Amino acid sequence: MTVNVQIYKGQLPTEEQRMEIREAAKREPCYDEDAPELSPEQMQRYRKAAIDKKAKAAVTLEFSKENMDKAYSFGEEYRIVLSRLLELAMNDQDLVRKAHAGISALKQ
Repeated sequence: MTVNVQIYKGQLPTEEQRMEIREAAKREPCYDEDAPELSPEQMQRYRKAAIDKKAKAAVTLEFSKENMDKAYSFGEEYRIVLSRLLELAMNDQDLVRKAHAGISALKQ
């Protein structure tokens, strides 16, 4: 039996759905020709892809030459450093407020 349910962003499962999930987690997988068992290597690649997809989004940003020179000084890992800097900055409410105020001032 197939049941279709529409789920909206931010919607939490009902208690009944939680119970169904708990019960399903206890059962052994049922493999067939449409859903064959994955090899350990396939499972590893799937897990990595799922984690990467959830954790990252590709964006294009414009930086000044001076800031890119600073970034390049970190070597091959400069993208990781920039990503971490942006993550830290986005989680600093004072810094976000200052940056947003700066943008607002430029528009006037």
